[in-house]
Amino acid sequence: MQFIERRWVLISVATIIGLASAFLLWAILESAYLDYWYYPKGKAADPGLYIYPELRYAAFNIVLALWCIDGLVASFVLFRSARSGRISIWTRRTLILYFFLLAVLILGGTVMVIARSHGY
Repeated sequence: MQFIERRWVLISVATIIGLASAFLLWAILESAYLDYWYYPKGKAADPGLYIYPELRYAAFNIVLALWCIDGLVASFVLFRSARSGRISIWTRRTLILYFFLLAVLILGGTVMVIARSHGY
C-alpha cells in the first residue's frame, strides 16, 4: 500500500485517468450529438430516411459517459490526495466505482459482441 501512496504514482495515475476520461467523454458527447440530434434534424424532411441507433448502443454509451465522468472526478480527488499526501476514503470509493464501471463496460461490450454474432 505504501507504493500506491507515493506522490508520483498518484499524479501519474490521476493524469492517465483524467486524460483518457476527458478524451472519451468528448468523443461520446460528439457521437451522441451527431447520432441523436444532428442527423435526425438533417433528415427530418424524409421521415423514414434516418434510423436511430439501437437501444443497446445507447445504454452502452450512457454507462461509458458515466464512467468518463467518474474518471474525471477520480482524477481530481487523486490530484487532491497527492497534494495532501494521503488517500482519503472518498478517493478509495471513487476509484472502486471507476474500476467497477470499467468491469461493467467490458462485460457489457463482450455480451453485445456475442449477442451480435448470434444474430440478435
